[in-house]
Amino acid sequence: MNMTGAEVVADFIHTCLFPQVFLVTGGACAFMVDAIGEHPELDYVCFQHEQGAAMAADAVWRTSSRVGVTMATSGPGATNLITGIACSWFDSIPSFHITGQVNDSESAAYLGAKVRQAGFQETDIVSMVKPITKFARRVSSIGDLCGALVEGYRTAISGRMGPVLIDIPMNIQKAEIAAADWYRYRDSLSESGVSKEVPPLLELSTHFANARRPLVHIGGGLVLSNKTHFVQRWCEENSIPFVSSWSAMPHIDRSSSLYLGSIGVYGSRVANWTVQACDLFISLGSRLDNRQRTASPKGFAPFATKIVVDIDEEELKKFAPEYKRVCFDLAFVDQSLTPLPSSCDLTKWNQLISEMRQQISEGMDEATGKNELNPYEAVRTVQRMLDDDAIIVSDCGANLCWVYQSFLPSNQLLFTAAGNSPMGYSLPAAIGASISNPERQIACFIGDGGFQMNIQELQTIAHLNLPIKIFIQNNAGYGIIKQFQDTYFSGRHHASGVGYSVPSFSALAAAYGIPYLSASSRRELDAVSINESGPQVIDIKLPEDSLITPKVEMDRFIHDQFPYSKNPGSSSLPYQYPSRPSQLPTIT
Repeated sequence: MNMTGAEVVADFIHTCLFPQVFLVTGGACAFMVDAIGEHPELDYVCFQHEQGAAMAADAVWRTSSRVGVTMATSGPGATNLITGIACSWFDSIPSFHITGQVNDSESAAYLGAKVRQAGFQETDIVSMVKPITKFARRVSSIGDLCGALVEGYRTAISGRMGPVLIDIPMNIQKAEIAAADWYRYRDSLSESGVSKEVPPLLELSTHFANARRPLVHIGGGLVLSNKTHFVQRWCEENSIPFVSSWSAMPHIDRSSSLYLGSIGVYGSRVANWTVQACDLFISLGSRLDNRQRTASPKGFAPFATKIVVDIDEEELKKFAPEYKRVCFDLAFVDQSLTPLPSSCDLTKWNQLISEMRQQISEGMDEATGKNELNPYEAVRTVQRMLDDDAIIVSDCGANLCWVYQSFLPSNQLLFTAAGNSPMGYSLPAAIGASISNPERQIACFIGDGGFQMNIQELQTIAHLNLPIKIFIQNNAGYGIIKQFQDTYFSGRHHASGVGYSVPSFSALAAAYGIPYLSASSRRELDAVSINESGPQVIDIKLPEDSLITPKVEMDRFIHDQFPYSKNPGSSSLPYQYPSRPSQLPTIT
């Protein structure tokens, strides 16, 4: 029995990937779409835009630990995937993208001409996505297709995980191979799987011998390694205070008295103060980018021995020489979690942190006027409405900050595309979460600007009657940019308030046949009733000048956050550490 290349692709998806393919059809992928449609155990979901499909596929792994898959046609169909692929790349999420390509006989390479395009909608998508994929290949034969599918899958889920893309010319989709030959490729996956060599022990405890003020930082890489709870338990057993990145925060038991919050520009004041006061800082699986260390990383944890642990050697190269850089697969970190040396007494350190917690106020009450609907209060009100095990997606900008800064400890799963953070991510991501977790309640927070970026996916939600609750944090502008403009451009809101406008979301929801509610006060928001049987749009109308608080401004270190009236003062840190880089002594 023979199989076509398109049938090989369908069988591969059935064997290895999430069984619903997120796609927009087209001529160059039509043979593969047909093979999927004819496969008895596969289905497809028609998205309205390939970007939405890629973002939804990204969410499949984040919410179900299964590899999501997209399919798109050549040219614009393939290029539309790029923003969603980048979301997976920067956050180390495995996703699988399959694109159709023109027949080899129509391609520029076959014709031997260095032209921009030969076949209709021919685009070199592989070259475009290579910088943001772990593996990208245009296959040259049906045998090459079989090998590329297997290699691509192994690559996606091994080491530091990430997205892959396979580009398949139409003639290879129609070509045939003996089924037994394909099965040998397929069976090689189950025979060998993805093996991991056990590394030497990390021996974290040895670093604590001379520490009096240690701090452990939990990053998203530890979450992807499924070892977060091991590290948290180790910290609790040894009375070690710990903080997190936003990627890790929802996966931590935040009711622990030793958890101080997430760090960074929009992080917790208590967590940031502790970073600046510690004498040992150990970061596990975090890029520690400029949203965590600020734009002035030299002022980060200035009194500490700094140790960063990551699976990616290249990621470690960016750290200055004063960091101790350790390349280690955190999937094995539980074997390195031994008791601290008896000389390490953390009683005084934890007492000092407790005293500072009583002094420090986060300042979220200053985001709006006293009698206005506060965005932080709105997030917590909505969170309490939702099921205890709900899956919640947040978008970007001010919306993202309001959600992550105020999200209460719970069993709810919260996620976002943290590294790429595109406007409009949370709507299609909620679709991916809903399709892969039909038994759980799904909600998304999104700003009025982000909502308009992928608003066409309301049709996908309506068509499938997905019971997604869409909460628009509507401040009629790009709030995070407006606040930046207030600080640096004397409040000139070019292209964020001036020139920007908001449609009638009520009319838009009606056009898609989705029930709409609005709330512009706490009383109205409290009265919102969740409909379990289908989708809803809930328009939360916030004051247009709603602020993000706390926030580190560009020329300050992380312990000095706006609004400044809430800061404990630099005098509470060792040696009265300054607030601004310009106040540091000149080093000759």
